[in-house]
Amino acid sequence: MKNTFNILLLFLASFFIISCNDDDNLPETFDENINSERFKDLELGNSSFVLPQSNVDIHIEFDYSGTSKVTKIYFDAEPLRINTVKTGEVAWQLKNHLVPVDHYQGQLNPHIHYHVYFDEENKYNPSFKPAEGIYKFIITVEHEDGTKSRTTKQLHIIQKFKNLEVGNNKVVALGKDELHTEFEYVSGVNTVTEIKYELWYKEWRQGQNVAIGKWDKIVSVLPKNLYEGIKNPDIHYHFDLIQGSPVGEYWLNIYVTESGESEAVKLSVPFEIK
Repeated sequence: MKNTFNILLLFLASFFIISCNDDDNLPETFDENINSERFKDLELGNSSFVLPQSNVDIHIEFDYSGTSKVTKIYFDAEPLRINTVKTGEVAWQLKNHLVPVDHYQGQLNPHIHYHVYFDEENKYNPSFKPAEGIYKFIITVEHEDGTKSRTTKQLHIIQKFKNLEVGNNKVVALGKDELHTEFEYVSGVNTVTEIKYELWYKEWRQGQNVAIGKWDKIVSVLPKNLYEGIKNPDIHYHFDLIQGSPVGEYWLNIYVTESGESEAVKLSVPFEIK
């Protein structure tokens, strides 16, 4: 009987060791996805799920195909792999963040375009940055018939823009005709093939592409001699503003394309004219 008991203990110990070793080799798993095929053309930062650390928010966009009208959409996020949390950074988390119902109410197949700010109390000038690393980002959709869908992605938050300056601490004096921009772009082993600026503003003039009060944009590709074929280029560029630009809130989107990459890294920076 004693020998049988010892054999049993040895078997259990061996099983435990094998199980632990197997667990160490298992890939990290996410919460169960449900009907994830219903989420199309998903972007978190961009469609590669890459977001520069300097962003004040996360751009989220997707097309959703349902079988019952959507009643609720919410986001969750938590750190998955964070190496170091530096001073002024946090291992960012999000819990049950609701998308306002006017984005999808009564719709079967809504198109969602929404921005989550890292610091909701200080949207445009956050008191912290998210730490670099990989985050688990979950999108959940609930339906009128009581069912739900869920998709989970890895969001990569990385340092791509160092020593960033836009205007004078994100402010441009009324009457100025240029926007000062300066930064070091971290391309690593890649070189930079294109840098594009996209200025978003609320139209104030009659007879333009959009009605007064609606968002419009102008796009400009920066001169190639500033960056083409260069690793980690230092960019200093003055972007022309529209003559007579009024007091208000503006956004500058910076798109940087690297060699060997099919999609640009996008940085969105809010600034004011006042």
